[in-house]
Amino acid sequence: MPVPTAHPSPLAGVPPSVLGSLGERLTALALELQQESALSPAGRERLGRLEQLGLELQALVHALGAAGWQPKEQVPILEAAQAARRHWLPELQRRGLGLQVEGEPALVELEPAQLQHALDLLIAHGLASGDSLRLRVLPAASPQQGVVIELSGPGSGPGLGELHGQLLQWLARAEDWRCERPAPAHGSWVLRLQLGQPQGDIDVQGLPRFHWKEGARVLIIEPDERYRVQASGLLRRAGLNADGLVSLGELDRALRDGEPFAIISGIPLDDPEARAVFEPLRARMPALRWIELVDSPHLFAAGSPDGQIPARISRADMAHTLLPSLAL
Repeated sequence: MPVPTAHPSPLAGVPPSVLGSLGERLTALALELQQESALSPAGRERLGRLEQLGLELQALVHALGAAGWQPKEQVPILEAAQAARRHWLPELQRRGLGLQVEGEPALVELEPAQLQHALDLLIAHGLASGDSLRLRVLPAASPQQGVVIELSGPGSGPGLGELHGQLLQWLARAEDWRCERPAPAHGSWVLRLQLGQPQGDIDVQGLPRFHWKEGARVLIIEPDERYRVQASGLLRRAGLNADGLVSLGELDRALRDGEPFAIISGIPLDDPEARAVFEPLRARMPALRWIELVDSPHLFAAGSPDGQIPARISRADMAHTLLPSLAL
């Protein structure tokens, strides 16, 4: 069921250039590692997948960048879904999986590049479950609603952190499409993409996206006052409760006032003094989010939602990347 939130997800405001930079770095690193002579065939295959993901990120940036100048067309959605199946057929056969496409013919005015990329992300997300899939095109229930593309499969489906699903959600946000994944029922899962239906400030439970609560607490440990003040201002404008600390020595006192959901550190997390402080915290609060501020220009390395992998962002780009680093 849709649930209203006080603040829409900041993902909608992330510059596409951030994604493009991530994609380029990921592709280059995967290609470099594939040159290692001692790499096993399984390792080479995994790196190939990472390389492909980097290329998909760049393709998504291209699709988002095309919005506003690429002419919209009346696109036959069922035919586009069937074409997407033909494109994926070699990969489906390689994995021994099936993809059934069915539904009713429907025309929607949109940009073909966005639809093609959405279908590719839908299918790639579904295939992460390792099961055969069904893709259906459902007509609009009313003139106010859009045509629905519905992907389903057996079991509980791919994990909510699966990257293709997150990229699909990003594209849906940019295009004002509604994307929802109800809780699995009757032994199967469903992911619905409603074309042309603005989401507004509505979010859906179960989407692979992190949300904070209004007033949630964040601690900022940053010796440089300029960046400490800047980070505090960005967080407070987003409805968060931000406390700025100058040094690690102030952390114990700050924690007595309540546990944070995230810590932003201008002190390197691999610094011996920092490790001695942070490792007990990680054991006590395993879901704590970590963001490390660094001086490398244009760095945006997203962390994991469970807090096990810290995010790393450039101090110079905080205005664009601080909130996304808390939302991914």
